[in-house]
Amino acid sequence: MDWLLVPIGALIGYLFGSIPTGLWVTRLYGVNIRTVGSGRTGGTNAWRAAGLKAAIPTILGDALKGAVAVILVRWLAANSFAGADATVVALAVGLAGGAAIWGHNWPLFAGFNGGAGGITAAATAMAIFPLAGGVVWITGALLIWWSRIASVGTFAVGAVSLATFLLFAIGDVPNAHWAYVVFGAMAFFGIFMALRRNRQQLKDQKERIITIW
Repeated sequence: MDWLLVPIGALIGYLFGSIPTGLWVTRLYGVNIRTVGSGRTGGTNAWRAAGLKAAIPTILGDALKGAVAVILVRWLAANSFAGADATVVALAVGLAGGAAIWGHNWPLFAGFNGGAGGITAAATAMAIFPLAGGVVWITGALLIWWSRIASVGTFAVGAVSLATFLLFAIGDVPNAHWAYVVFGAMAFFGIFMALRRNRQQLKDQKERIITIW
């Protein structure tokens, strides 16, 4: 019975992740985000499509949906699945977080064409394990600031999510459960696959530069 929490967690994460925040927000300003820039629904492209007024709620929404999914799964574990094995709970939480990223990148509610998952991954990592999430946030933000390329920071978020959760588990850091590595692996794979085109653009030195600073 306890193991039912695992597929439920994955489903919750994917459905929350599938909420296409950027697509809906930019529509409020009469813009189809699909026709602008990269065509993705994330915060960076929302900025290009409709400015800061659209980017801020898009970023907040994309951050919250993964975090809320994790919080909801933990609430279910403490109530509807009270007494569930800690490994089962941790696996359900990790899958909920990873599925939220996949839902953001390939959303059910937006034709399976979404964003790249950087903000969702960073915020969800923070909800799963704040210490690891802090490392992910700082690394991603510093690399975006240094490179002025959003995809570089996003790549870093995926890679650092996997590396940090894995190293914390190996190092037996308190509360860093091995099952959370599932989240790191899903974050890395989801972001890596979503940014296939960007990898080629980086190689060709044609990737877009952020020009706000």
